[in-house]
Amino acid sequence: MDELDVSGEEKRAPSRLIPFALILLFLAGTSFGFLKSSFFLVEHIDILGLTTISSGEIAVLSDYVKDTNIFDVDLIMLAERIEAHPRVDKVLVARKLPSTLVLNVTERAQVAVMPYSGYYVLVDADGFAIAIAESYGAKDPPLITGIRPQQVLVGKRIESQGLDSVLLVATILPPNLSKEVSEISYSIATGISIYLQSGTWVTLGLGTRNEYLTRLDVLHSLLLRLNEENRHASYIDVRFPKRPVIKHTN
Repeated sequence: MDELDVSGEEKRAPSRLIPFALILLFLAGTSFGFLKSSFFLVEHIDILGLTTISSGEIAVLSDYVKDTNIFDVDLIMLAERIEAHPRVDKVLVARKLPSTLVLNVTERAQVAVMPYSGYYVLVDADGFAIAIAESYGAKDPPLITGIRPQQVLVGKRIESQGLDSVLLVATILPPNLSKEVSEISYSIATGISIYLQSGTWVTLGLGTRNEYLTRLDVLHSLLLRLNEENRHASYIDVRFPKRPVIKHTN
């Protein structure tokens, strides 16, 4: 009889788990329903990091997710859609519960301007054409010359011989020298040359980042010395930093 009683208890044990399982199922269903409720619909999109792009331009690209459940928004797809904007480099998207998406935008910064078919192309450090302008102003970044791309499309990287070297120099110019540079030129014969506001032509040649940094440092020292001596150079060659060549103005 004892064995029969134990067996009966074992048979009745699973039945005690049924109410507990039903409670868990109810809670899971309730939680799922709450997460899918209107409480989590996207109502606000905060846009951070803009300096040259208007918030309206980004809103046009991102507003399609409004009134969508915040957990159903594909953050990668949204970021890629905004990154298609020519002036946008990168976008980080984050959820801010219950109903806000935060877009942290990194813009492409123009480092040079390139003439092309009667217009001026604004170029970033990676060689992307970020915009086209009808005129070139004195306060714009240095002008690029000697670069002849076959095609330029806004939002796409420009492919042309010498452009990488030109942009490398444009991005590493020290602040005190950058404001004096009006033009950065490329030629197969001499490599990179820069033209200063004062009219001085400077040959840098071709080289690595560190080699350019060394040559620009020598150039800066030479310009300081010329200024102290109240003299002006029409031409400076720093391709060989230990033996720079200076042609003084007569």
